Amino acid sequence: MKKIRPVPLASIAVALVILTSSLVYLVLQPGKIPLVSFWMGGLLLNLLLISASALALRREAQDGAPSLWTAGRLLPLSADLVYILAVVLLISSGRVGPDLKLELLGLSAVFTYPIVLPFLVFIGSFLAIKDSINLLYGYSSRGREVLVFSMVRLSAVFTLLLLGGIISVILFRGIGAISWEFLTQPHFRLGTEGGISTCIQGTFWLVMGAMLISAPLGIGAAIYLNEYSRHSGLKRVVTIAVGCLNGVPSVVYGLFGLAFLVATFGLSLLAGSIILGLMNLPTIILTSQEALKSVPNSLREGSVALGASRWQTVRKVVIPSALPGVLTGLIIGVARAAGETAPIMWTAVTFSATPVTMYYGVVPDVTQPVNNLCYHLLNLIYFLGAWDVEEKAWGTALVLLALVLSINMVAIFVRNHYRKKISW
Repeated sequence: MKKIRPVPLASIAVALVILTSSLVYLVLQPGKIPLVSFWMGGLLLNLLLISASALALRREAQDGAPSLWTAGRLLPLSADLVYILAVVLLISSGRVGPDLKLELLGLSAVFTYPIVLPFLVFIGSFLAIKDSINLLYGYSSRGREVLVFSMVRLSAVFTLLLLGGIISVILFRGIGAISWEFLTQPHFRLGTEGGISTCIQGTFWLVMGAMLISAPLGIGAAIYLNEYSRHSGLKRVVTIAVGCLNGVPSVVYGLFGLAFLVATFGLSLLAGSIILGLMNLPTIILTSQEALKSVPNSLREGSVALGASRWQTVRKVVIPSALPGVLTGLIIGVARAAGETAPIMWTAVTFSATPVTMYYGVVPDVTQPVNNLCYHLLNLIYFLGAWDVEEKAWGTALVLLALVLSINMVAIFVRNHYRKKISW
């Protein structure tokens, strides 16, 4: 094994470079791919290194070592090598070239060269890494463990790269639009000039209204279900209903609001707040329930043993102990409400730049429609090509992204802060 260790290690290193570069091209989709020759050479090198490692293992088996080559190992390895060789031959023959267009099973989507080539190379490099790890550890349980952990790590890295890529692109495209005037002035001339101040105001009041409705109802329902109705049939029915509501698409909530709320309240801040609150309700109930379940029963039993009533136990022991999880669920609900478009586009919002009407400087007029960051961005996207609003659209997207990320960071900070105060 020590003799052949450098060979599969070299194959892993080459395959990792190919996998990373092909993934970058698969995500970014550039018009030209200058790494075709490098990918072909790397895949051929992987093919040779893996074959050499397999032959070395077979020779060791012939010299008296236990044989590793069962059908369950040899056939998958052979299939992987055939795939890598087929990819190289397809590229070199020109069948996978810049003019490639694939229409599969009559689908409207067309798979072009910038998609197909990096995908084929990505799969080939992944198979090369898998086979190289198996050969490096002699198909032992340690090799399978390393392979699984490598896949998990790659998934985590891919997730981070995807998030970083999204943030980087929006930041690069939208930073030029950010200014004090952009954040403090209303828009005019269909969004080509001005800023997003009315959108920020509308988003704030919609979220505040939604949380005023959903927070007390959600926390109260969670306390009842977890503390007062633990083993009843009603709890099972309500839990199933909440789970179903949590999976309902947001556009369905919007249609519900259009049918039942707009007819009563009109297109207004109140209708939008109610529908956002109803949409947030299942999330707050479920997160609050999980937070309450995490409180040890020994704390409840100790409180009852000291003579406290059930409500005193809930108020003085259970809720303070579950507070980090409850607050985290509430803040996540705020982030979700701030990023929704479908539930409010038929119930609460307008593209008008009119500021939110305030009574006594602190109470908004809930009977009037408002603007919203998501709806404003949607309208700017509609105007692309007809009006010069691309920079404004990216700037609005950057503000919305910063808002949602900031709320999630606050949720993490609050959770960690209160967890430090819990001794159990």
